[in-house]
Amino acid sequence: MTATLREEHVVEVSRVAQSIRAYAAEWAVRANGGYLAQACGTAELLALLHTQTLNLGKSTAPKRPPRFLSTPKPGDPGVRGEDWLGEGPDLLVISPAHYASAHYATLAATGKLDAAALAEDSTDGGLLEMIGAEHSPGMAVTSGSLGIALGVACGRAIARRQQGKPGDIWVLISDGELQEGSTWEALQLAVAQNLGNLRIVLDRNNMQVDGKMATVMPIGDVGAKLRAFGLEVHEEYAHDIPSLHQSLEDMKKAAGPAVLVSNSEPWRGFSFLEARWKTNKLHFVRLDPDEKALLEQEVSQIWQTT
Repeated sequence: MTATLREEHVVEVSRVAQSIRAYAAEWAVRANGGYLAQACGTAELLALLHTQTLNLGKSTAPKRPPRFLSTPKPGDPGVRGEDWLGEGPDLLVISPAHYASAHYATLAATGKLDAAALAEDSTDGGLLEMIGAEHSPGMAVTSGSLGIALGVACGRAIARRQQGKPGDIWVLISDGELQEGSTWEALQLAVAQNLGNLRIVLDRNNMQVDGKMATVMPIGDVGAKLRAFGLEVHEEYAHDIPSLHQSLEDMKKAAGPAVLVSNSEPWRGFSFLEARWKTNKLHFVRLDPDEKALLEQEVSQIWQTT
């Protein structure tokens, strides 16, 4: 069955995606560094998840987050980052914690976070940390060590099923996490438990901190491996909004756990980033003066057209 996305919704998703890129780029300019490529590669995916795919409900958190006070302790859970997502019933878990700024940008682009917070609350004592934790807006799990969040999401999916609670748990993971044994253990558990309320979206950007994955630790045919583990697998180009939407809607109908391999271009949206990709300097972007000026100019062009 075709889940056609109306043209006005394609336009809106595209606007949100471009806003995500612009907000993430402004972060990189302000801080003279940031995880810009992760936002560029997942912008359309995050825009679709937040505006079309998930039923996140209304956010209960303030648009300007409080300052960080303390870690959770008995009787005081502290700030919960997932409160910025909404009351549910669906939940979105961001596994790679260095994608946090991309997710903050998404919250700003969808009106759940004040855009001014991206600059003013990413300072010392603010909750918008570059490497997000469970108190960071939009982050449900502390997962700075990759490969943790998927296992946590499996546990929460099992608990939801036992409690008869509605809604699905969606998990964004990075392809670098496929080098972690805990990821494959979690996938085996998801299949063994037939978790029909667990949906996984994989950002296949083919890079990691030390360079291209093909030269650091090749992981082969990801789709074939996931199918061999028993998952329902969809594979799409990460920047084709209608096709992404179709696969995400199809995943909702899966009887067991399903995964979307989203083949992304982490340089997408800004003119000089692809050259960095070719020289393995894209995982964390620091800007020279010429790049900074060019990025500011291209961000300005985005805001003029969104």
